[in-house]
Amino acid sequence: MTKSFGLPKELGDGLLLRWAAPDDADELAEFNIRIHSDNPEEPEAALGVWTRDLMNGRHPTTKADDFTLVVDTKTGKIVSSLNLISQTWEMDGAAFGVGRPELVGTDPAYRKKGLVRAQMEAVHAKSAARGELVQAITGIPWYYRLFGYEMALDLGGSRPFFWQRKGNDKPVEKERFALRPAGVADIPVLSELYAAHCQRSLVSRRRDEVVWRYELTKPHRQSPYFRNFQIVESRDGKIAGYAAYRHWGGRFVIREMGVAPGFSWREAGLFLTRTLKKEAEALNKGQEKRIEYISFALGRDHQAYDALGRQLEQQSPAYAWYIRVADLPAFLRHMAPVLEKRLAQSVMAGHSGKVRLNFYHSQMTLLFADGRLQEIGSYLPQNTYDGDALFPDLTFLQLVFGYRSLADLDYARADCGAENAETAVLLDILFPQQHSAVVDLG
Repeated sequence: MTKSFGLPKELGDGLLLRWAAPDDADELAEFNIRIHSDNPEEPEAALGVWTRDLMNGRHPTTKADDFTLVVDTKTGKIVSSLNLISQTWEMDGAAFGVGRPELVGTDPAYRKKGLVRAQMEAVHAKSAARGELVQAITGIPWYYRLFGYEMALDLGGSRPFFWQRKGNDKPVEKERFALRPAGVADIPVLSELYAAHCQRSLVSRRRDEVVWRYELTKPHRQSPYFRNFQIVESRDGKIAGYAAYRHWGGRFVIREMGVAPGFSWREAGLFLTRTLKKEAEALNKGQEKRIEYISFALGRDHQAYDALGRQLEQQSPAYAWYIRVADLPAFLRHMAPVLEKRLAQSVMAGHSGKVRLNFYHSQMTLLFADGRLQEIGSYLPQNTYDGDALFPDLTFLQLVFGYRSLADLDYARADCGAENAETAVLLDILFPQQHSAVVDLG
């Protein structure tokens, strides 16, 4: 029962919830194309490719039986599905497991029957059994709040580079660099360059050799999660950096970029703009929909933005990851070394005391002794607003993941904020606001 997490399960009206099997791949791929394509007249075949990539047994964490299916036993057809993609993220160097539900969809004729909720319960249980303290999902506004998620982490953010803009198409006599495809032998240096890419991100995804090998060699080129990894190499054979990009619609999208110590981010960035312009010109021949620009999709803050400066357009707004933390005390205990390090490096080093956090529906205490997190407990409030800080709904997650500052939350919500000066200083230290750009595992 534990391994199957209660499935298969009868949901009534002839609907059966079960885990998928490899021979469901073709039907599920067609289902996902039909349900998730924005325009039925132009079906997005890439969604089917991605489904098969996740089910063919080559993915490092996801197999066919990580998909849930709701089947109408009267017709034998799949009417709802989602899946779980396990991965490892880190914050300030501390790793934690994350389960990512994806490809969540239901046939319109079967909606409003609680089918997604039943499937979420199953994948949340499986994720927890894997020791994953966090679940994260990208998706439509508001909906995933129904399942305990809060928008609490940056998602996206980009700055366009237009070749036709004056000064953006300046030629050079001789290129210092060249591009070559990255291979498995490059994994050690790619790991170092990826760390440079993630340098300003509070939260990032960890890649071990298994994950690197998969992303370099296994995804189908038509999958939306195929990444074209390219090494930037100097003329004397030194590796200067890397970039991961792909052609998407009328633009090239650069999702990752790292530069090695001793090399110029600006020089490498401008080299990429010239090289991709040549590639665009070749691809544009005979095409009605032309590639017109580059989107540096590197989040809200990145060294490449500094390097290219005003040659880039203004920032396109970031969206947000939905974050779920079912056991907040367990997550904060896991992150205790990070909290203690932040405290030790702050104006409240060696702090002792208890802070009472009132979430209205529940309460939590953090007890510090000589700068160490000694205990996470609870308390019984004497009234609705009894506590050193108040956080309605799941707003505290926005603070924990650096998405919003305490001042931001206090400004946005009249029933949110610190009740005394010391608590305000302490929370700013423990949970500083900082940008994140997580390279998601697809």
